[in-house]
Amino acid sequence: MTPPSARDLASHVTPVSPDTPCAEVFDRLLADPETRSIPVVRNGRPLGLISRKNFLLTYVRMYGAELYGRRPVAQLMERDVLIVDANTSCEEINVRARNAFGDMRMRPFVVTENGVYAGIGNAEQLMMVIADLATARAAELEEQTRRAEAASASKTQFLASMSHELRTPLNAIIGFADLMRLKTLGEMQPPRYGEYVEDIHKSGVHLLNMINELLDMAKIESGHVELRETVFYPLDVGLEVLRMLRQSMVEAHLQLRVDVADGLPPIHADQQQIRRILINLLSNAIKYTPAGGTVTLSVCICEEGDGCGVEGMLLTVEDTGIGIPGDKLEKVLEPFEQVENSFTRTRAGTGLGLALTKAMVEAHGGRLWLESEVGKGTRAHALLPPSRIVREEMARRRAG
Repeated sequence: MTPPSARDLASHVTPVSPDTPCAEVFDRLLADPETRSIPVVRNGRPLGLISRKNFLLTYVRMYGAELYGRRPVAQLMERDVLIVDANTSCEEINVRARNAFGDMRMRPFVVTENGVYAGIGNAEQLMMVIADLATARAAELEEQTRRAEAASASKTQFLASMSHELRTPLNAIIGFADLMRLKTLGEMQPPRYGEYVEDIHKSGVHLLNMINELLDMAKIESGHVELRETVFYPLDVGLEVLRMLRQSMVEAHLQLRVDVADGLPPIHADQQQIRRILINLLSNAIKYTPAGGTVTLSVCICEEGDGCGVEGMLLTVEDTGIGIPGDKLEKVLEPFEQVENSFTRTRAGTGLGLALTKAMVEAHGGRLWLESEVGKGTRAHALLPPSRIVREEMARRRAG
């Protein structure tokens, strides 16, 4: 339905000239009690309005008739009148009226066609139209939200189902490729087939990792994130992750630095997810740092008043890579987003790594944020809240 315009709300009220005597206008108002406003027009151009209430209050007071009866009605008309074209939408009229008169009770407005008086718009009727439009749009928004949620649920279910369907044959491909590349059943002939099998195995593992990321994101979007919490030392997990990624660092010709605070206490968290957080952040740093660069992993405890500005266990991965533009820092934390340039186009991936990491950190009640400068590198900070730190062990270590 097309929203009504000023033309739809205009009621033609016979105007008066600004030279019309006040007494004549008074007689007209007495003769027609339904008339609330009378437009004052000269040569078709509206000049103002006669408000029934204000006019009569002035005219019927003591000596009002004697003072104004023969004077032109222009002396008692209201000049601060809202004048709108007939094609103006009701919503625009409402905005203009509020801008002109503030929060005061809305006044009648004059409607013109090509600058010529056409009628008077009723304020109460306008408010009813605005209320109906708001109700209709709220209902439309609710329906759109319902459809979007249903579509999102269907997409999530589809991703989960397809991920499971794809993982089953992929695991078989990876398994048989692994069997052949390890020469479990003997040498392959000709030997060149070994290179092909190696490529099959690497491609299968890469594709499986991407499918796992899609499945994880589907679980997160559907709200099916479950934490399997245990007490463990994050340093042990960090060292394990570094061993896993050592070969990737060597192949990328990068230097690794580790800065871990002494006496780091255990935490109460999901060990698998903390491992994934470190893997994702370090893999991202390796992926976007050119050869010869440096990747640094640091872990420390931030206490209130120590100048950190945050409180809890802070995991930071810093690199000397390509960096991220300031206007992209929030965007890259969203699913399927990547910073696009000539360097990143050669790096395959789903664009889910940081989004998954952010979701896993937040599932622990923490926060993930990035600091970066183009051409100088990026710092990714994952902060776990103080409640995750096993304080008893921390106190025991300090006492010792």
